[in-house]
Amino acid sequence: MKIINIIAASAASLVLFSCGTTDTELPTICDSDNLTGLPSVLNDEIEVEAGTTVTVHDAFCDNEGLGEVRWDLHSAEGHEHEEGEEEEEEFVLASGTDWELLETQAVEGMKSEEQFTFDVPLTSRGIWDLVVSVVDVEGNAAADVITTVHVENDHLPEFSLTSVAGVDPSTWEGEQIWAPGSTVNLTGSVSDSDGVAEAEVLLIRESDEAVVWSAEINAAGETTIDFSVDVFVPADAAEGEYHLEMEAADATGVEMHTGFHLEVE
Repeated sequence: MKIINIIAASAASLVLFSCGTTDTELPTICDSDNLTGLPSVLNDEIEVEAGTTVTVHDAFCDNEGLGEVRWDLHSAEGHEHEEGEEEEEEFVLASGTDWELLETQAVEGMKSEEQFTFDVPLTSRGIWDLVVSVVDVEGNAAADVITTVHVENDHLPEFSLTSVAGVDPSTWEGEQIWAPGSTVNLTGSVSDSDGVAEAEVLLIRESDEAVVWSAEINAAGETTIDFSVDVFVPADAAEGEYHLEMEAADATGVEMHTGFHLEVE
């Protein structure tokens, strides 16, 4: 796992400091003297707007001395972390630009307040994970701290799904599995403050990006369109990975696409 590798590399980089020492106390993210009102990785969720600059502020502590802090911001789609997954996450369709950041900061002293600043692309929407790893001067690595960064976007058209085959997507566990020859009903809405000019739903085979089924959603410039679409999985559909994709364009020409992975078997 990427985060485990990061911690291992950080610990290795500080191994020279640990020779001949008996310090086994782990560093922590401690109480902050932050009076700026900036978000913290200790927040359950950090809500941000696309097109803005965000600064996260936290304090780090260690009984002997700090060594390094690493910030890892990446899309939450398609994976889980070993910790911090107990609470049910809301279902948010990712769309637009997929971006990630990795930044390492050398820190000193027994307490240090640090900031991580990042620009949120105007073309992104969805859920990202912010993972913070801290290592002390002796090479002791604390457990990762993970929070959710929820990117909201009023610039792109937005799809939301209320049910897939009669089931609320927020209750899903694992990947969707659809059978060849089946019909799967989607209900939801597509919206944009400038009006929705075009909207379409497509079933795409990932092995060759072939569109095996598609249907247009009737759009005539309304700001919000509710829809119910029956997706037909071809009876001769090859088993494997597919992507249910939803595309839309607003009245000003701004386009977006979103969707989710599934298996046909």
